[in-house]
Amino acid sequence: MRFNSALPGIRWPAYPDEQAARLMAGLYQLEHSQWQPPDKLRQRQFEQLAPLLEHAAIHVPFYRERLRAGGWELTPGLDAQRWSQIPLLTRADIQRASAALMSDAPPPAHGGHHVAQTSGSTGEPVKVTKTQVCQYFWQLCTLRNHFWHRRDFQGRFAAIRVFAAGAAAPDGETFAGWSRATSRLFSSGQSMRLDLRTDIVVQARWLERHNPHYLLTFPSNLHGLIEYFEHANVRLPALSEVIMVGEIVSPELRADCLRVLGVPLTDTYSSEEFGYLALQCPDHAHYHVQSENVLVEVLDDDGRPCVPGAVGRLVVSSLHNFAMPLIRYEIGDLAEVGGPCACGRGLPVLKRIIGRVRNLVRLPTGERRLPIVGYRGFRDIAPIRQYQFIQRTLEQIEVRLAVERPLTGDEEARLRVHIQQSLDYPFLIVFVYMPTIPRTKAGKFEEFMCAIPG
Repeated sequence: MRFNSALPGIRWPAYPDEQAARLMAGLYQLEHSQWQPPDKLRQRQFEQLAPLLEHAAIHVPFYRERLRAGGWELTPGLDAQRWSQIPLLTRADIQRASAALMSDAPPPAHGGHHVAQTSGSTGEPVKVTKTQVCQYFWQLCTLRNHFWHRRDFQGRFAAIRVFAAGAAAPDGETFAGWSRATSRLFSSGQSMRLDLRTDIVVQARWLERHNPHYLLTFPSNLHGLIEYFEHANVRLPALSEVIMVGEIVSPELRADCLRVLGVPLTDTYSSEEFGYLALQCPDHAHYHVQSENVLVEVLDDDGRPCVPGAVGRLVVSSLHNFAMPLIRYEIGDLAEVGGPCACGRGLPVLKRIIGRVRNLVRLPTGERRLPIVGYRGFRDIAPIRQYQFIQRTLEQIEVRLAVERPLTGDEEARLRVHIQQSLDYPFLIVFVYMPTIPRTKAGKFEEFMCAIPG
């Protein structure tokens, strides 16, 4: 690894520019903080949240009113008990009061603002204003992710996701380095980009031409690529790792990636509102919360912290966004809490990310549970290219299918029984045939969605 030098004639040791020096200083701190015990990390988080809360109470109309109405006073000694008394923030709150959530005096030293918007696949898109400081912590977490997983910066890095322009098929775009985060510090290999809205066969042939060392894409897209490479009996010789973003990763996809492509799968968990929330541990399949960027709480239905092994709602607070503070924001995802990690890091563990509440199947009894639809058995019944489940009522599920040919009556009957048995409930299954099943504007694809209000 060779660091970039900003001074002519000085190659070694490198003389970094100001932005590179900031990143190096941040990485040095993250290298040490990850090994601190959980109680020390939480103490540091509250030390950071105290000035953020004070700023919000004075300069953010929404929190000025909310904290005053709740009788919450800014006194020294912020701790978990006092923190838990702050009401949760919802998507509806952000949509209804977005202007009131903006600071009337963001610190000038935090840099310019930019707006991030969620995909709105829930019908509840939100816009969040962030500062250059937020971007800085995004870059730090990006670099941490690379270092954790021991990536070779000289390798070729391919990304297949939604790009606004310039990455159209069949050639996509090629760049001299990986990203702004890496290029500040290192000389890196080529990076290639291809728009996700490209036919899977075209994607696969693009990957064969470029033969990358690393591939970043969505889980649903990787599923299609794996099917292609397995059918074609082809591998990518240089590929050493596949990196996931944007959707939930199943254990089956991890196994298929290793079996067909011969490489491990590494996942990341992030959001438009906060950036990185958790990264996969370099030694295990579970996730470490990025405690230097966000405070993450996993709460049960009564608002109490979940114990290891329990599943709860994710509530997230940004530590550094003074332009539009999001404090105790119920992001809409579910996760299972993990115990201490054998790797020795004190960063909290999420054993698995389950996804949105809307991705749970609802039963007439009122129970909600993770939908196991038995997709592995689909191709044994009929040539199904793509599928999606939408629960319309407590008794009915619409199954959207993109197929190679129309299914026979017998195939439909077998598929219906297979789905009902997998879901362990005799839902009314209604098949809807489509040429292709669309993604969201952000390129995401959800296999199961519950469209029942409430």
